[in-house]
Amino acid sequence: MKKYIISPELNWYRANFHCHTVNSDGGMTPEQVKDAYKAQGYSIVAYTDHEILLDHSYLDDDNFLALTSSEYSIGQPEPAYPQILDVETAPWPRSKTIHLNVFAPNQHDVFQPAAHDDTLWSNGGKYKNQGKCDGYRRTYTKESINETVKRLNDKGFLVQLNHPYWSLNTSEDYLNIEGLWGLEILNYATELETGSEYCPFIYDEMVRSGMYGLCCTMGDDNHNRDGEKPWRESFGGSTFIGAKELKYDQIFEAMKNGNVYCASGRYNPPQFKEVYVENGKIVIECSPVENICLNGYGRCDRHITSQEGEFITHAEFDLRPSDVYFRITIKDERGNVAHTRHYFVKDFIENN
Repeated sequence: MKKYIISPELNWYRANFHCHTVNSDGGMTPEQVKDAYKAQGYSIVAYTDHEILLDHSYLDDDNFLALTSSEYSIGQPEPAYPQILDVETAPWPRSKTIHLNVFAPNQHDVFQPAAHDDTLWSNGGKYKNQGKCDGYRRTYTKESINETVKRLNDKGFLVQLNHPYWSLNTSEDYLNIEGLWGLEILNYATELETGSEYCPFIYDEMVRSGMYGLCCTMGDDNHNRDGEKPWRESFGGSTFIGAKELKYDQIFEAMKNGNVYCASGRYNPPQFKEVYVENGKIVIECSPVENICLNGYGRCDRHITSQEGEFITHAEFDLRPSDVYFRITIKDERGNVAHTRHYFVKDFIENN
């Protein structure tokens, strides 16, 4: 019997999980963002304006859904690497931070756990003193970071760690966060800025450390403030969500259950058509690509690469109990990639 990872019986909706508008420090209105993303084939945008949770359900239609979400930040006043920077404090670009995208279980409930009015800045300041925060003051300590995530989890929120390279995070930072739902393995805007924000290896490290069930996502972090090329930092990082219908409760439940995969590429990212396990083999059907890899615990060394000038859309690999867990990566001729999250072998094959 086939056990599906990517089921063709579901609709796989393209989403941007990281977006800023004029409600914080972006250059476009929520309506302009919707129109631009719909034109590029997106069905979902998470409006993650800084520190403020807003209900954008007025934007919803039969082919578009707005996720109620926000980006929380927790900054460290000390320099990130004092051994090379001999000062007691550091300007903002050289201090660590934790940025968390928080996704709300209820589209219309905008009360924010682990939030304080003092955190609101830029255009978000107009939402101060509206009684929508619980008053928790975050600080850059392991205890406070975990308390922030716990408060959100207790209210049903999904919490994602964003752009670890831009945030100057080390393993000491991200391996000590408890209760994360996901890691942003590509932040398109900061990848354009730094060339270093594609980080599947950090995702693997987090899973190896025991963060089982962690999802991997990609998002744009688009601000769209460039007058000449306002959309240059858009459409580069997508997360696909598998659900029967484009309804908030179904999309959120699919996210919660890890029914997602992510892909890079501005206009035609590589996509999975179906992925399933049957008779101890994992079978992958996808859009035309040059390379299909099985990644697992350690060196799985199973991949198929196309001949020069040709493409592949199908692969099969033996799934071994010794793999422990696995994920799938596909890569197209332009270097764009798509990743599934990790799955445990024991959930798919018997007698292991």
